[in-house]
Order: sequence, then C-alpha cells, then structure tokens
Amino acid sequence: MNALLLRSQPENLPLVIMYQAQDGTITRRNIVVKSLSSSAVYAYCFYRKQNRRFLLSNILAAYPASILRRNSQPA
Repeated sequence: MNALLLRSQPENLPLVIMYQAQDGTITRRNIVVKSLSSSAVYAYCFYRKQNRRFLLSNILAAYPASILRRNSQPA
C-alpha cells in the first residue's frame, strides 16, 4: 500500500481509500495524494472538497480509482 501511495503522488493518480475514523466509522474516500510523512498522508479529499490528513494506521485499503471506473462499466 505504501508503494501505491508513493507512486500516486508524482503522477497525480486518484486513489480510493477505505478509512477508519477515530470513532470507528469506515468511509470510502477518493483522494489525490499531495505529500506523505512517516505517519500520515496529506491529500485532497473529493468527499470533503478540501485538503485532509489521513493517518496511515487508519487506512484499511487503497487502490487506483481507475480500477473502480473500469469495473463499474457495463460489459
């Protein structure tokens, strides 16, 4: 997952993450990574329409947003 986050930044590759908030709720977020630290991802969040910080320990899964679009198209 860290490799995907690192690779997505210079390419401006939109990602989908499954994120667990501090209260335990799990949300799906579409993001574009702006920068990374050892403990967090700083990204633009399309759900909140603003830059947000996501703790790496709370990211449950991450995948390119293009996979979602490709799989959701009718055959």
